[in-house]
Amino acid sequence: MHGLNLSTIPEILDGATLLNADGDLGGMRNLLPLPASSMFGAGKDPQELRKLMRKLSARISREPDLSEDRPEEETNSNLPSGYTYLLQFIAHDMVNTSVSLAVSEGRRFGFHNARQLPLTLETIYGGGPDVAPQAYEYSRLCAQSRGFMPRTRFRCGRTRNRSGSTNNMPFADIGRAVPVDVRDDGIGGRCLRTEALVADARNEDQALISQMTLLFLRMHNFIIDELDAVLPPSTAPEAYRNFICARFILALLYRRIIVKDVLYRLLDPSVYRYYFLPRIDKSKLASDPALLDRIPVEFSHGAFRFGHAMIRNRYDVNGNGLIESARAMVINSRRSPGFTPLSEEWTVKWENFFQINGSGAPKNLSRRLRPNFSSLARSEFFFGPLSEEDSPGLPNRDLVSAMFGRVWSVPKLIDELRSKKPELAQFLPAYDGLVPGLTTWLKATGRSDGISEQLEPEDIAAIAQDPPLPFFALYEAHTSHNGERLGVLGSIIIAETMVGAMVKYPLQVSKWQYDPLLNLKEQFEPFERLGVAGTALNNMPEVETFEDLLTFMESRGLLDPAQ
Repeated sequence: MHGLNLSTIPEILDGATLLNADGDLGGMRNLLPLPASSMFGAGKDPQELRKLMRKLSARISREPDLSEDRPEEETNSNLPSGYTYLLQFIAHDMVNTSVSLAVSEGRRFGFHNARQLPLTLETIYGGGPDVAPQAYEYSRLCAQSRGFMPRTRFRCGRTRNRSGSTNNMPFADIGRAVPVDVRDDGIGGRCLRTEALVADARNEDQALISQMTLLFLRMHNFIIDELDAVLPPSTAPEAYRNFICARFILALLYRRIIVKDVLYRLLDPSVYRYYFLPRIDKSKLASDPALLDRIPVEFSHGAFRFGHAMIRNRYDVNGNGLIESARAMVINSRRSPGFTPLSEEWTVKWENFFQINGSGAPKNLSRRLRPNFSSLARSEFFFGPLSEEDSPGLPNRDLVSAMFGRVWSVPKLIDELRSKKPELAQFLPAYDGLVPGLTTWLKATGRSDGISEQLEPEDIAAIAQDPPLPFFALYEAHTSHNGERLGVLGSIIIAETMVGAMVKYPLQVSKWQYDPLLNLKEQFEPFERLGVAGTALNNMPEVETFEDLLTFMESRGLLDPAQ
C-alpha cells in the first residue's frame, strides 16, 4: 500500500482546510507532547505550504554538483558509502509503515507503524520461522525430523551470470523464488522470481540494500551453526533455544555497532557524550517514558531523512569500474523480477564500501550531509511528483512528508528542549542566531541562470522563521560540521529515538540485560543461562564497528561469494 493516494477513497475526500496537530499518529508519537500552535505549518493552508515546499525543493536543486569539478568537497571521509545502506537497513528496523503521509496528505486512514520491536533485527527475523517461514531455510534436519522441527537458518540465493543462468553460481544473493502452480496473469507463462524470500520486502528494494541484508543473514547462519555444533538440537525446543540465542547474540553485536560506531560517527560529539557516555542513562531523555514504545515522527519524517543526501550517482561495486546507481534501483523482485537474481556485477566487494582489516580508505565515500542531492535522488523516473503541486525527487517528498507528518516546528522544538532539559542548552543554541545565515543561504541561487522556480522575499522570511525539519537537519549539519556529521538538533532527535528504543526494548533474559556498551565476553552468564556453551561463545567476535564485523566475517570466509 505504500504510496497509495487515499484521496481516491470517497469517505475521506474532504480533508482539513488548515494544518492542525489533532489526530492519532498511528503507532507513532511526537518527540515531546505537541501543542497545536507548535506544529510545523500550524494553521496554514496545506496547498500554500505545499507550494512553498516545492519552491524550497527547487532552491535545493540549484545547489551545484561538485562530484566532477571538486569531488573532495563533496565526499565525506567520515562516512564511507557503506553507511548509506547500513543506515537504510537500520531505518527499516525502526519504522515499517504501509501508507505514505505525503501521498495521503496527512490522513491517518490505514497508517500505522508495524515495527513491534525496534533495534532487535525484526527487519530480518520478522516474527520468526513460524510467522515468516519463507525467509528461513528448510534444512536436512527439518526433512529428517519425524515431528515438527523449526527452520533456524536464513535462506540465501544464487546470483546469475551474464547470460542469466544461475547454474553453479555462488549463493551471493538473498533468496528469491518462482511461484509454482499459482495463477499469475500477465507474465505469459514465464518463470520469474517474483518472490523475495525475506521477512521485510523493503530489504530487497534495490541491489545494494539486498547485499547489506545478506551480510546479516550470513552472520546469523554462522552463529547458529556454531551453536548447533556444540549443542546439536534433536527436538524442536532445543532448536528454538539455539535460534533464540543466535538472535540475541546478533542483536547485541548489532546494537553495539550502532552505539559505538554508527552514532559515534554520525552525531554531534557533545550530543554523543551526553547520551552515551559513560553509559546509556534513560534519565537524560527528554521524551515521556510512557511513550517510548512509539517512534517519533520527528525521527521518521524529519531528522533521519538525512540519509537521502548521502546517495551517490555511481559506485565501484567490486573493482570493475563505476556503475550507475540507477541500475541498482531497478533490481527488485516486486518491480522487475526479470532482472533478478542479482548478476555478478552487483556482488559487493565490501572493502570498497568500508575499511576492512586495516585497508586504506574505501573507494566509495558518501556525499556530505547538506541540502544538496545527487541527480539520482532528484530523479523523476524513480521519484515522481506525488501530486500536481509537487516537484519530482526525494527532497520534495521529504519536505511534504514532514508537512503532513505533524512534526514539531524547529524553533519551538529547540525552545522546548532547552527549557525541559537545561543541560541541553549548554550545546543546543537558541534558534534566533541561525536566522541570518539561513536567510543568506535561501537568497542564493546556487547557479547564475536561476531558471527554476524562485523564492520570493516573503517565502524566504517564512522558511527562515520556520524551516521544515528534514531540510534544517541537513542545513545544520552543513553549517556545524561541514556536512561530515549531523548538527546538534538532528543529533538530539536521533539519540532520543535510539536510546528510547533500547530502553523500552532491552535485550533481556530474566533479570539480566545485555549492554551494548560492554564486550560480549563480559556478558557470558546470561547467555549460559539460556543454554549457550562457553566454547560456542568463545567463537563469537568482539566488535565495536561494522568494519570489525566485516573483518571477522572475512576471516571466516563469510564474505567469499563462493561460500
